[in-house]
Amino acid sequence: MDIFLGTLFGIVCLLLIVVVLLQRGRGGGLGAAFGGGGGSSAFGTRTGDVFTWVTIVLTAAFLLLAIGAVLAHQQDPDRVAMPEFSPGPGPIEEPVYVSISTPTPGVEIWYTLDGEDPVPEESLRYEREPVEVEPGTELRAQAFRPGWRESEVAVGQYPHEAEEPEPEPLEDPDPTDEPDLDPVEIPDPLDEPDHEPDNDDDQNADSDES
Repeated sequence: MDIFLGTLFGIVCLLLIVVVLLQRGRGGGLGAAFGGGGGSSAFGTRTGDVFTWVTIVLTAAFLLLAIGAVLAHQQDPDRVAMPEFSPGPGPIEEPVYVSISTPTPGVEIWYTLDGEDPVPEESLRYEREPVEVEPGTELRAQAFRPGWRESEVAVGQYPHEAEEPEPEPLEDPDPTDEPDLDPVEIPDPLDEPDHEPDNDDDQNADSDES
């Protein structure tokens, strides 16, 4: 409905602008369209009356559409305002006490804690005292007033707050604890190994000489 109304409003505006611009000439324009001056129009003097009536019709349509758009988007004065929660919906880790209020005076508020829409005389009646809400609860409330339209259903979800695991503390190394390392013996380059002559090698050398 809003799209249709906006499109029709735009078309009427464009047509009105085109009709006014076509009435050029001496004494033409919007004033001439309503009989404020004489003169010839862009299509001759005989079409002056036609443009005048077309302009009047488009202007009337423009005003009616403007008024209709304002009334269509105006809030219903006879409808109760939707209830509000305080504190607002959100994750909780422990039970909280929620207050329910509405700016409309003289109303009765009914609420539920099981996710169902409230029903007067069947659901829980709000007695102006905060409602205890457990984690994982969906709170719904609706306000009523005699002779008025009931409010929209207010929905507040209070899920469990996700618990983040605590990081394990890092253990600081003890500077007094030294790793056990086996000692490595480094040979002294000045110490030459004792080499004993091999008797077998000497005998082989004598036999070769003989």
